[in-house]
Amino acid sequence: MKIAILHYTSWPVIGGVESVIRQHAQLLSRHGHEVTILCGEGAAFDQRIQILVLPELNSQEALVRCSQAEAYHGRYGQSYLQVREAIQKQLDPLCKTLDCLVVHNMFTMPFNLAATQALSGIADRGTRTVAWTHDLAASNPDYQIPPHPMFDLIRERQPGVKYVTISHARAIEFRQLMAAEVDAIIPNGLDFVGACAITPEVADLVREDLPASIILFYPTRILPRKNIAFALQIVAALRDLGLQVRLLVSGAPDSHNRSSADHFAGLKRLAADLQVQQSVSWVNELFHVDERQLHSLYKVADAMLFPSRQEGFGLPLLEAAAHRLPVFCSNIKPLKSVALSGTLLFELHDAPGNVAEQIRNAFARDAIFKRKKQLLRDYSAERLYLDKVEPFLRDLL
Repeated sequence: MKIAILHYTSWPVIGGVESVIRQHAQLLSRHGHEVTILCGEGAAFDQRIQILVLPELNSQEALVRCSQAEAYHGRYGQSYLQVREAIQKQLDPLCKTLDCLVVHNMFTMPFNLAATQALSGIADRGTRTVAWTHDLAASNPDYQIPPHPMFDLIRERQPGVKYVTISHARAIEFRQLMAAEVDAIIPNGLDFVGACAITPEVADLVREDLPASIILFYPTRILPRKNIAFALQIVAALRDLGLQVRLLVSGAPDSHNRSSADHFAGLKRLAADLQVQQSVSWVNELFHVDERQLHSLYKVADAMLFPSRQEGFGLPLLEAAAHRLPVFCSNIKPLKSVALSGTLLFELHDAPGNVAEQIRNAFARDAIFKRKKQLLRDYSAERLYLDKVEPFLRDLL
């Protein structure tokens, strides 16, 4: 689809609506739609997304402020008419090429009434138009809306416009104000990858696992003393307990050790024998794990699994603590000496099933883990896009 998103301002102007617009535009573009942002102020932030700046949309422009003063006095003055006609002239040809025009807040907020009237006319002439409603000024006592009929534009449902609210609370306010139901309720979503500054490579690696899987991280080189085979057996045991699990092993084979390649091949055979090869990622085979990638791996992980047989110190345990990750590690002296309160220590001779039981019980008690997974299930921007935004826009056609 060819979609335009319209608001008073766009990124890099900082604001909640501007952040949602950027997120929606990038999701739409990533899923194959042609996206243009129409705004009174803004700049390019993604080479796939066109930005068109129309000063008459900006509520802070001098002409728009004069237009607003006229509207608040209840008259169609020269400035008001000039703003309305300029927007119509610029948008009418463009809108004829669109599948959908998504307007954020301008059908329910009073900041540029001439623009709202122009957009209402565009919808009335047949452009599929969505009023994406974050706020309703006419329901909010913080806004002093004049009683003039001109402001019925934001008090009444406009013909030909589909209304979306971002919450059930806003939908109730909409019904009370306009004596009509909204067409959809679509919550704002969290862009976890963007909010946590996760690299694209790591994001692609775990995108499907984030909402439901336990993501275990082992930052290590591929060495026999690191006991990665035990980690693979623990993953298999967690699977047998009915858990979805993903193990990320960061390191590469030791280039100084000729036997390292043979050891790595043996670990891959073991993963295949345990039927966990789809649950294990040898990350350095996919991309080079530099410091930036390492930080991202820590951010997406739910816990560190560190079953090493020999260590000189155990710095990764401190790194995990800095990233607020639970740690499950072998009970050897160097690790025990730096392990912080709450670390789950297991013996090297423990059965993998016993360790898996302890890990499962630890996650069952972990309120932070549960909250994170609920967040990623219920408020993931990607999931909300696939489940709600995309179907709603396709239904318009």
